[in-house]
Amino acid sequence: MTVPAVRLFLAVSAASLIAACGGPKPEPLPAPAEPAAQAANAGDAAAEVPAEDHDHGGEHAGGEAHVHGLADLAITREGNKFMGELISPMANFGLPETDAAYTDVVTAELSGLVEVDGGDCQAGAPHPMTDDSGEHTDAVVHFVWTCAKPDEVRTVRFAGFTAFPVFEKVSAIYITDAEQKAGDLTPSAPELALK
Repeated sequence: MTVPAVRLFLAVSAASLIAACGGPKPEPLPAPAEPAAQAANAGDAAAEVPAEDHDHGGEHAGGEAHVHGLADLAITREGNKFMGELISPMANFGLPETDAAYTDVVTAELSGLVEVDGGDCQAGAPHPMTDDSGEHTDAVVHFVWTCAKPDEVRTVRFAGFTAFPVFEKVSAIYITDAEQKAGDLTPSAPELALK
């Protein structure tokens, strides 16, 4: 599948799963008590952009409004490859949303942002892009893992909560031809079980 085809598949599948589950849309999370302290903890990458809880009217892959602190992660599998797409406000990385540019500090952290556990997998280099089709620019990062034992992959983990503490919740979905799993990843529960 091409990257646009994967994005379309993941977006349609995520919308179908959400509709099938019939669950209510989550309420936006309250703003962190000390956004300046969080920005300082993220180093140079978060120097100027505090976390905010506000709706910019844009939409993520999961159909949610653009809200700082939240992100969407979609994972799919084709044969021995796992592919992922993270869509997030640039502010979650401590980057201005008016500029579609990643800093060297942020780019260096992307390779450890999302991890798969089990299956003897090798991660490819993440592919960061931006989406400026809404009011503010969103980060779009693609991941690929090639696994020697793909049936043994147990979890997907969002490891970005430490490097980028503005992230509060990542709505994750895993979709294959045979199964679907979804969950909200948080700093205290950063993994989605696949088994």
